[in-house]
Amino acid sequence: MLKKIEDFVKQMSDLLRIERDAELEFTQEELNAVPTPESNSDLLKPIEYLVSHGQAQQEQCDTICNLNVISSSTGLGGLHLVLFKVEGNNRLPPTTLSPGDMICVRTCNSSGAGATSCMQGFVYNLGEDGRSITVALESRHGDPTFSKLFGKSIRIDRIQGLADSLTYERNCEALMLLQKNGLQKRNPSIAVVASLFGDKEDIMWLEQNHLIEWGESKLDGLVKKEKFDDSQLKAIALGLNKKRPLLIIQGPPGTGKTRLLKELITLAVQQGERVLVTAPTNAAVDNLVERLYDSWLNIVRVGNPARISSTVSSKSLEEIVNNRLSDFKKEFERKKSDLRKDLRLCLKDDSLAAGIRQLLKQLGKTLKKKEKETIKEVLSNAQVVLSTNTGAADPVIRRLDSFDLVIIDEAGQAIEPSCWIPILQGKRCILAGDQCQLAPVILSRKALEGGLGMSLLERASALHDGWLTTRLTIQYRMHDAIASWASKEMYEGLLKSSPTVSSHLLVDSPFVKVTWITQCPLLLLDTRMPYGSLYVGCEEHLDPAGTGSFYNEGEADIVVQHVFNLIYSGVSPTAIAVQSPYIAQVQLLRDRLDEYPEASGVEVATVDSFQGREADAVIISMVRSNTLGAVGFLGDSRRMNVAVTRARKHVAVVCDSSTICHNTFLARLLRHIRRYGRVKHAEPGSFGGSGMGSSPMLPSIS
Repeated sequence: MLKKIEDFVKQMSDLLRIERDAELEFTQEELNAVPTPESNSDLLKPIEYLVSHGQAQQEQCDTICNLNVISSSTGLGGLHLVLFKVEGNNRLPPTTLSPGDMICVRTCNSSGAGATSCMQGFVYNLGEDGRSITVALESRHGDPTFSKLFGKSIRIDRIQGLADSLTYERNCEALMLLQKNGLQKRNPSIAVVASLFGDKEDIMWLEQNHLIEWGESKLDGLVKKEKFDDSQLKAIALGLNKKRPLLIIQGPPGTGKTRLLKELITLAVQQGERVLVTAPTNAAVDNLVERLYDSWLNIVRVGNPARISSTVSSKSLEEIVNNRLSDFKKEFERKKSDLRKDLRLCLKDDSLAAGIRQLLKQLGKTLKKKEKETIKEVLSNAQVVLSTNTGAADPVIRRLDSFDLVIIDEAGQAIEPSCWIPILQGKRCILAGDQCQLAPVILSRKALEGGLGMSLLERASALHDGWLTTRLTIQYRMHDAIASWASKEMYEGLLKSSPTVSSHLLVDSPFVKVTWITQCPLLLLDTRMPYGSLYVGCEEHLDPAGTGSFYNEGEADIVVQHVFNLIYSGVSPTAIAVQSPYIAQVQLLRDRLDEYPEASGVEVATVDSFQGREADAVIISMVRSNTLGAVGFLGDSRRMNVAVTRARKHVAVVCDSSTICHNTFLARLLRHIRRYGRVKHAEPGSFGGSGMGSSPMLPSIS
């Protein structure tokens, strides 16, 4: 077993290095792609610090130049909070930057050209004075970088794909701890390690010595059984077995996985367990915090305050600690103010001034000590601690006693090394997610082919003849015409629809009119004419910005038409979601819909960013249309599974059927729509007037 662990650690460490190199290269390409104003540009006026990415100066941008460092302070968890202000009396330009955005900070020259090296961090807040921005940067002991920023002109860029050195280091550290301590008796998670790396004989030995067992706990009196279906009750019973080291809960779309996890967490605490709950993203963690927010549980959300949703910030470690220290800090500020007054009065007396400075220093140490004590007290008393996978490596969590139970949600989207960070801090583990939905995002093809893209959830599901896994089998979201496709293609036909949703349609919603669209659960809007030619304007185009993404203007027009068809039928804009796998198409669709105030509330997003959410009506723009039949990552069955299953009552797929049908998986999707829905041959049209003043062109019917 040790040899298996050693081989695994070496393989994953090598793949992490390869992926890290790819991330650094990608980050540098993004930095190089950010334009810099020319020396003779009009931008060198009072608004010289605005880099507009080719937009008008009045429009919003995601880069700010010519900032000065004003001050820095240390926040909870070791974050350096650095305050920047615009040079002179100027104000910040209109900006898309907002708290939580990932950024890089680097020096720049007078024209705004940035240095190649940068520091990473997050926007902490934007000053109410309109002239300042505070950035949270990771602090390292003895790091002189901050002092290098003082007196320099600074540039801040928002970067989508910034390589995160801290995440890389924490993943590598987790692998080293797995190899060093995985099979040590002092390791609380030794049974989990044995379950994931041991063979049949190892498992049998653990069972015979009564160290582990795989059965269900009795739920008598614990659960209101009428609130859960049989597959959910089974998952709860298995998850509450304290001697079961590992459970995998596969939750297909709409099966109530998050609601189930809330129940499991609550019942685990009731039976005396302390629980660590993690997920690969801040959004997924905050979603769980929201579900637990109004419960009686004592929960604490640990993480960078700038990355925590404002809706759950009252449960964050920082806010809880600050509230508890409110009176202490008021007294601290009063004493500090008095000492500074005394210092100003005796500056000529070196001995007395030195003594006061020493008192100020000691006062600061007292505050830091009180903060550390309060943090320890808050976390030690917490029944449930929540963080991202990598956030679980925070020293404030690491210093705690081991947890009784670790739950990792959305485990199918996490690379395996990141999962070992929380796993090694608990006695047993539950992995929840769905390997049939989106996998971890890997930049390097070499790392992907080497196995870094296989999540722990996917790997573990195949171990020990599958008995580590239980699957939820009833979905409560989709019309059965939608769900039956996913069931057949992705879940071996085992996913069934609850009678409460199996036949619901848009027409069943309040204020929605009876039309053929509102009575149609599946719709194909085909850009191919019945006789095989493509409608004019429906060809794919490569993004000229060099992103490698594709867009399709004809499909964008058809999507807008269909959005208005739905709105005219009484469907609320907030009940409509538009998706595309391609970011260039998403941006085009946003621009088109932004022209119409009536469409305000329609969400437009990439398929990947919309996982975990849902809408009554979903429109999917497939984009690809070419003579070669190339579909790119549209052929990823997991991505298309996510796209289609976001819908409750209506899915409209906009595509060139000739191109799409070159892929056998996608061809089966279109055949399913033809069988259980409707097909329309849609020609791009245009709106007249303000949009609502005249009806948009309906898709022409062949």
